[in-house]
Amino acid sequence: MEELLLTERDYVRSLGYIITHYFPEMERLDLPQDLRGQRGLIFGNLEKLYDFHRHFFLKELEGSLKEPLRVGRSFLRHKESFGLYALYSKNKPRSDALLINYAQDFFKNKQLELGDKMDLLSYLLKPVQRISKYNLLLQDMVKKCGPERGRERAELQAALEVVRFQLRHGNDLLAMDDIHDCDVNMKEQGQLIRQDEFLVSYRKRKCFRHIFLFQDLILFSKTKKTEVGNDVYLYKQSFKTSDIGMTHNAGDSGLCFEIWFRRRKSQDTYTFQAASAEVKDAWTKDLERILWEQALRNREIRMQERVFMGIGSKPFMDIKHSEAAISDRAINCVPAGKGTAPSTGLDDYPSYSNEKQMLK
Repeated sequence: MEELLLTERDYVRSLGYIITHYFPEMERLDLPQDLRGQRGLIFGNLEKLYDFHRHFFLKELEGSLKEPLRVGRSFLRHKESFGLYALYSKNKPRSDALLINYAQDFFKNKQLELGDKMDLLSYLLKPVQRISKYNLLLQDMVKKCGPERGRERAELQAALEVVRFQLRHGNDLLAMDDIHDCDVNMKEQGQLIRQDEFLVSYRKRKCFRHIFLFQDLILFSKTKKTEVGNDVYLYKQSFKTSDIGMTHNAGDSGLCFEIWFRRRKSQDTYTFQAASAEVKDAWTKDLERILWEQALRNREIRMQERVFMGIGSKPFMDIKHSEAAISDRAINCVPAGKGTAPSTGLDDYPSYSNEKQMLK
């Protein structure tokens, strides 16, 4: 815990150092033309990271010093804010390219003026190094937390999963940007959970496919190398996760699982063979969670519909007869000029006079 707190203070100082000394450089009149208007690209969301750690997370860690094993709660409480790291990691390659190609000499002058041994590229690596450091420190804390501290151990393990997701998610977002020829709006499919390469079997065909798992969609693509050696992903097909089911194990290898469809023939089943048991277990765990959450959500929707229609789980047994209750739903319509019946506001709708017969 002491190491976590000490390194956190150093980290916050480093972020503040970048903002104090390098942000103003972007306002200089002699700023190179290629760098004008590029502050967001160079620094990403570093300012938001600084505000989060300085004003919230550092203070929580300082408050946890007397009960170090409860630090997991601080990570879980700020789970959404740690999403800043995936966005920072996604932007980092573009930031590096811009600095290397156009800004090294410009910012080198500032480094010399400050008498600093580290250049700006090294400082901008700090957030990437920090999220990796959290991973190592939490791993150690989980190991040191004995079985008698079950709740704290579970919180630390959950915090570790949060950090590991962000470590992976930055790369996942970069890969998502490289999906080509896709006719699906991926921004409307919920969070991207993970992506991996599988050997996919469908009926009698086998082929390698790069699969992207979103909260609401599973997307199939084919990996292709570009002329410069980068991977891009050609869109092939996709299915809503609400339409699929899953079988955890298929075959004897321990590497395969299946997805199938509720409204299709039994032979319309896709078998996924993972590269390792760890990949297969991670995918089935996430798919199981997604399908379970959808089942709960669908159940709630059905219950709301039943209540709206008056057939919910609680019957209306508390309705008692009273003088004010309507005991006869028939409405007598008297043609104009042939009676003095009071107006009901429904005189223009004579079909209501037959309602009792229609309800029998």
